[in-house]
Amino acid sequence: MSELEARAEGAPDDLTWGDELPIAEVRQLFVTLGKAFRAYQLYDENNPVRRRFLEGLRSEFQRLWGEVDRIVVSVDEDHLYLGGQPVYSSESRADSLAFLFFKDGIREITFAPGIESDELERFLGVLQHARKLVPEGDDLLTVLWEEDLRYFTYQYVDLLAEGVGLPEAGAGNTQAELQAVLVAEDAEEEEGEESATSSESGEEADAPQTVKQDDFNPTLYALDPREMEALRVEVRKELARDTRGDVLSALFDRLEEPTNRQRQSEILQVLATLLPNFLSRGAIVPATRVLEELRTLERQDGMFDERGHAESRRLLDAVSARETIDELIKALYDGTIRATPTQLGGFLTYLRGGALAPLLHASESVDHKELRSVLRAAVQGIANRNRSAVIALLDESDPVVAAGAARLVGDLQITEAGPALAQLLAHEDPSVRLAAVEAAISLKASTVAGSLQHALDDPDRDVRVAAARALGSLRYGPAARALGDIASGKAIRTADVGEKVAVFEAYGIVAADGGVRLLEDLLNGKSFLGKREPGEVRAAAALGLGRIGTPAARKALEKAMDDDDPVVRSNVGRALRREGQT
Repeated sequence: MSELEARAEGAPDDLTWGDELPIAEVRQLFVTLGKAFRAYQLYDENNPVRRRFLEGLRSEFQRLWGEVDRIVVSVDEDHLYLGGQPVYSSESRADSLAFLFFKDGIREITFAPGIESDELERFLGVLQHARKLVPEGDDLLTVLWEEDLRYFTYQYVDLLAEGVGLPEAGAGNTQAELQAVLVAEDAEEEEGEESATSSESGEEADAPQTVKQDDFNPTLYALDPREMEALRVEVRKELARDTRGDVLSALFDRLEEPTNRQRQSEILQVLATLLPNFLSRGAIVPATRVLEELRTLERQDGMFDERGHAESRRLLDAVSARETIDELIKALYDGTIRATPTQLGGFLTYLRGGALAPLLHASESVDHKELRSVLRAAVQGIANRNRSAVIALLDESDPVVAAGAARLVGDLQITEAGPALAQLLAHEDPSVRLAAVEAAISLKASTVAGSLQHALDDPDRDVRVAAARALGSLRYGPAARALGDIASGKAIRTADVGEKVAVFEAYGIVAADGGVRLLEDLLNGKSFLGKREPGEVRAAAALGLGRIGTPAARKALEKAMDDDDPVVRSNVGRALRREGQT
């Protein structure tokens, strides 16, 4: 007998609730539990979104422990109850916590103080494991037993015996009753034998035998086994038939008839209605088929007239609009629409340039790793077909989109975007300025180099470092003076090591042999009172000389091989080993 059945038979329950049950608080607890469980399934262990939801769930439990000493909730197929009041319900059993417990026989669950500790993540892990169980494998009871949670307990029933009444001891089935059954059976057998004998001897039965019309009514059971099997096969085929696919095929067959322009227009209007309906229902595959067929037909000469092309473009522009893409991404993120990466990637591939901005924003900001990867691949594909749209996005007011567009310019080698990148170097957002600098490096765009010199004085450290490296990578000679002024100035003395190295190495690359004198003075020189430059400055100057790689630069480095500062000596050795490399 299970614990729950024992309690049903009168076992005492030591939990006594007051008149005021924390119904609202427990309802909120299960709302937060549902969100935390969804985040637990979607995100990695160290993801900030997952941690935030987990901490919120802990806080809900801690608040409740100030009112009650434990939470006992009863379970049915679609609800959880506290004291007879529903505190959780779900219309979809696929995502229902109540059904997850109910289907394996759990009828009551109890949370005790302490669940909010490390055991909370173990509890969510059990639920996640239970989601993936197959019918022929373990059940939730087995998983809970193996996990042996201390602050989460449960009561269950034996599913095979649930709802089956057991006979009371001593009731019925006495020896006399059994004997009476045997006597009745013997009497029936004797009557059957007498009837058979009477029929064989030609005696007429007491009641006249008549033929009824029902005896001739054909039924399914009149079919022979082969016919029955053939019928079953046809029924299965009909049930498995892709009716939606057949309807779409019929529509496209008629759409491919350029001789009937009126019918083409009517079908395009039907598709304009079907496409958003597919998307709202999460039917990504048929929606992708519509886009694929339309693109194919648009490319065929003479298939559409001017009106048909306009209607087809209008349909594709509508599905590529910012509002549509924003709703689609939100639905994917929330789990309202479910699609595999392959399905989603196939759909996004057919979108027009208008979808770039919202897709780019989502690909740069979404936390879901798998979704982010799919979105970035889609952005790359759409951008490659709409390069002018990428350049236009550099003027976007949204810094996330502008920065993402700058990176796309570099990745796709859109050289004509150079002037627009130069303008981005004055953008108010440092992330956009940094993306513009990195794109200039990828493009090796000399048209941006002049503007990069101004970025050497940028208020953001990362932008300054990237600008110095970019000028060195582009070997932009006119920047030698600006870099030399920074290398010999006071501000570089307070900069971090990374910035010092970037400036001195860039100076060595662009100044070449003309920079040996300044760098040698910084590495080996002394002031009037014999004071030398700080060790970090001298070490960075040595790396700059290594980038020059001429005999004069090597000679200056060899003078410092026995320097008293071990950091300087180490960097001198590095510079000599990699002299001239960029």
